[in-house]
Amino acid sequence: MADISIDYMGLKLGSPVIAGSSTLTKDMDSLKKAEDAGAGAVVLKSLFEEELRQDAGEIEDDYHPEAYDYMNADAAMVYGSAEYLEYVKKAADKISIPVIASINCEGTKWWTDFAANIEEAGADAIELNVAFVPFDKDINGTSAEQKYIDVVKSVKNKVDIPVAVKIGSNFSAIPNMVQKLQDAGADSITMFNKYFQLKINTKTLELEPIHTFSEPSDAYSVLRWVAITSRQCNIDISATTGVYNEDMLLQYLLAGAKTVQVASALYKDGMSVISDLNSGLASWMKHRNIENVSEMIGLAAKKKVKQVQTFERLQYIKIADGAIFQ
Repeated sequence: MADISIDYMGLKLGSPVIAGSSTLTKDMDSLKKAEDAGAGAVVLKSLFEEELRQDAGEIEDDYHPEAYDYMNADAAMVYGSAEYLEYVKKAADKISIPVIASINCEGTKWWTDFAANIEEAGADAIELNVAFVPFDKDINGTSAEQKYIDVVKSVKNKVDIPVAVKIGSNFSAIPNMVQKLQDAGADSITMFNKYFQLKINTKTLELEPIHTFSEPSDAYSVLRWVAITSRQCNIDISATTGVYNEDMLLQYLLAGAKTVQVASALYKDGMSVISDLNSGLASWMKHRNIENVSEMIGLAAKKKVKQVQTFERLQYIKIADGAIFQ
């Protein structure tokens, strides 16, 4: 029988399929359903810095009321800090699979002040959903990258549990940035953060959020960077975006991801998607005579050098009779 268990950030997961951070992972019923469906772990709904600042009485001084209303409207503000810690504790007590807490902050102070509290509450790991975007023209790329590095160092100095960093795809040199984060102490990288998009209501002239699920085709830009980065950086990678069936799960694992996070598919089709993914993975492994899922991690990147060069030289590809893939 195929063994789909995997070691991720030093945690033993029964499956590489993780229920990703979303409003579905903010209540115990959903967590239990994810566990029962065979999820390897769950990433809790993120606690946002705005909620920490609100608890500290600091938010109204720094945020325009319309921006504050927007943050409430996008369903981010579902916890206060005390409630979040209580939820982490309850989740750790009630389910047997690893519980990964998620915090979304910009200022270093809030990471360091809160990370230790999350560990104390019983989280098995923390995913840092770093949300710093350098809108200021005077902030250069090096300064922006350093902020990420400082966050990781500060959190790693506060906690002993594994720390994953969820990054966006906007860095000019993604493998180099991943290596810097690993050197700073990150135990895993999650690729990639999906930022909320805004539109302008032409009738009211106000900003409005655009809520969209990922599409299967969205996965391929992530797949490219998983393959490129996994060859160069010795760090666990968790891929997220566009996983609706076992084929995309398999592609991510073959490209080098240790785990795959699922969210949009759970909204659309329920937690049973997880068991379907696990079954599809096990069936594929059995057909290929692969006994343990760890044997297939990065298999395409390791053995098909020409295919990896295809990822790296995407804009120069000329496909003739499929020869480039032979």
